[in-house]
Amino acid sequence: MNPLASRRYFLRQFIATTLAAPLALKSALRPETRVLVIGAGVSGLAAARDLKAAGFSVTVLEARSRIGGRVVTDRSTFGLPVELGAQFIHGQSNGRTLNPIWDIAKNQGWSTVPFKAGTGQTYRNGIAFTAAQDEAFNQLGEDFLDWVMDVLKESILEDSNTTHSIENAILQFSRERKLTPQQSLDLRGFLALEVEGDLGGDTPRISTVGFDEDREFAAGGDQMIKEGYDQLPTLLSRGINVITDCVVRSINYASKPIHVVTTKGAYACEYVLITVPLGVLKKGNISFIPALPAAKRTAISRMNMGLLDKVILRFPRRFWPEGNWFANIEGVDPFGYAFSAQESVHPGSNLLVAWQCGQLGTQREALTDAALIALVMTEVRRCFKGISVPDPLQTVISRWSQDPFSGGSYSFPCTGSPRSDIRALAASVNRSLYFAGEATNADYPGTVHGAYLSGVREAKGIIAAAGI
Repeated sequence: MNPLASRRYFLRQFIATTLAAPLALKSALRPETRVLVIGAGVSGLAAARDLKAAGFSVTVLEARSRIGGRVVTDRSTFGLPVELGAQFIHGQSNGRTLNPIWDIAKNQGWSTVPFKAGTGQTYRNGIAFTAAQDEAFNQLGEDFLDWVMDVLKESILEDSNTTHSIENAILQFSRERKLTPQQSLDLRGFLALEVEGDLGGDTPRISTVGFDEDREFAAGGDQMIKEGYDQLPTLLSRGINVITDCVVRSINYASKPIHVVTTKGAYACEYVLITVPLGVLKKGNISFIPALPAAKRTAISRMNMGLLDKVILRFPRRFWPEGNWFANIEGVDPFGYAFSAQESVHPGSNLLVAWQCGQLGTQREALTDAALIALVMTEVRRCFKGISVPDPLQTVISRWSQDPFSGGSYSFPCTGSPRSDIRALAASVNRSLYFAGEATNADYPGTVHGAYLSGVREAKGIIAAAGI
């Protein structure tokens, strides 16, 4: 079984530039050359670190009362570090360079453990797959993904048909391959786990053109940081002036100095780096004076945020078999539910994570904690039929689309949004405004290393604009 496999399925080409340490520059700026970084997530903190090392006066404004953005480690619920947001280091190397997050983890001596997606069990309506069924299930899904890449995308790319969705591809593939009704259902179950669960979107909204275009650091597979992912933003923030509980209301970049109005007063600076999530930009809560260029506004409106929520449950005992991942495939929408155990990172913890994505996740965010946990327990018991499943002792729930400072989990390639939108979102404005974050990284969207590298990229841009 291979649900929710590490991003993404096809390694298309390599990128050679990463930075895991601050820039070392010979010249220094005047102390009054000021940069405001909006957002203390990984991208903002990575940029702030490099800009400070280059001699800028750097202040990071963070709306939340904590740093880290969508990296959130809960340490209180279970007495163990569990991840409510980013969970994995996706790979170690692309064959030429190291994943910068992996590089940092190793340099810092953080304890990591591999989290192999291929270990676990698939069930159909609560009945475990045989080895032959599991092989056929995965082969059907891989055949579909190969067909999309090798046959379908070639014709789609000719006319840049970004309105063509994975749902369209499913229907076309099912017709051409003459799939049986059961095979069609199994394919949808596979994609519910592999594509929807990975991107946080639903097949009718995921673009066939862009769904696998990010380039991953494939070597080594997924890794987890045993003592918590929040060690990363803590490290990056060392020595950085971060002002928390500071919500930005407006940015006037009509002239220099730029004026930024916040809930904690006004600030002036020569450069602004905006690293808030795409979901925040879509809400329009930050007023730009003058308005952002039309191409950027269009990109923001067409791009979209996916949703991948977690319900983490602790049980008095382990009732599931060995393995990291478990999935129950059903014959009705949403077709597949995925669970992951935490034994590899926290042995004996009896922790199980239920993953909920896309529209299903959005619908369930509206439920009370009690109602949501009851639904999840119904799914757990359906998956493990014939086993006495106890009630959980403690639970914790993430609701990323309800977070006003996220508006979702991460960006995903939605229908109607060409990849040029990512470049438009990342483009600087008037050599004054700069933009970073995972949604601005065309090579690694939706990842922590993508966010990190975007911050490094924009720090370079600001340094170049300052003439260093």
